[in-house]
Amino acid sequence: MKSVLIKRFLLACFLIVAASALTFALVAAAPGNVAALIAERAAGPGADAEMIRKIGDELGLYDPLPLRYARWLASAATGDLGVSLRTGKPVAEEFAARIPMTAALLGGGGLIAFLLSLTLGIAGAASNGRLADRVIHGFSLVGASTPNFFVAALLVIVFSVTLGWLPTFGTSGFQSWLLPWATIALFPASVLSRVVRVNLQEAMSRPFATTGFAKGYTRSSVLLREALPNIAIPYLTTFGAQFTLMIIGSIVVETVFALRGVGAFFIDAIRFRDFVGMQSTLLLFIIFFVMTNLLVDIICMLVDPRIRRARSA
Repeated sequence: MKSVLIKRFLLACFLIVAASALTFALVAAAPGNVAALIAERAAGPGADAEMIRKIGDELGLYDPLPLRYARWLASAATGDLGVSLRTGKPVAEEFAARIPMTAALLGGGGLIAFLLSLTLGIAGAASNGRLADRVIHGFSLVGASTPNFFVAALLVIVFSVTLGWLPTFGTSGFQSWLLPWATIALFPASVLSRVVRVNLQEAMSRPFATTGFAKGYTRSSVLLREALPNIAIPYLTTFGAQFTLMIIGSIVVETVFALRGVGAFFIDAIRFRDFVGMQSTLLLFIIFFVMTNLLVDIICMLVDPRIRRARSA
């Protein structure tokens, strides 16, 4: 088990380095001159070529790309992510102020997606082709096909503008989080509910389910006692994948509901061509993706000893 964890951790580190190198190269290849941008903001239209060249030399923008990446990665490893060109503040300070907001959004949305998907999936499997199953199936298809910005606009119109029940932006209290959580949770909950429904249907055809019926258990009892534990691995794996994708949804949700999180910072960095902020945010996203999947793998190995033996072989 220990050797497997070490291998998975080393692989995760390799993936972070490889993905960060790719994103660094893509950002560096984007149109625009960072030195010229800084010079224009400092001196206005009066910025000359000499000033631009001097700023570029100070920032090392004319060095070879591998050297620039190695220098940036070494600084990032020590917590120095550079200074945002937009705000003039260290990016690490920006993240320290914004990560709790994004974490609250992802945590609440992930919890809702987890509970809602299990509820809908189990209810659909229990109904087994009847009206409730068809209604849940239709809801899941609509939820998985609707973009976040449309869901957000619809929820605001219904619950804020029309009914006046919930605020449209800010974090003034628990109620202010309900719309952002519902918006970001709808897509993963819809996808996961179908995963639960399909896997439960497949599990109900296995011998242990037949044995449960032979013992006199009802369909609901067999679903909960026999079939549900057997879909834990595919469900956890899919949940991990959907949870990592929620970080992308947070970019839209934070912008719509005026939440000062990492996603909103990323949008502002793109809008103002803040290359330092963009690179740092992409690195943070990469770490989130890789480490979340690593955590899911570890949980699956703890839940199912067969996976541990397969990884050790």
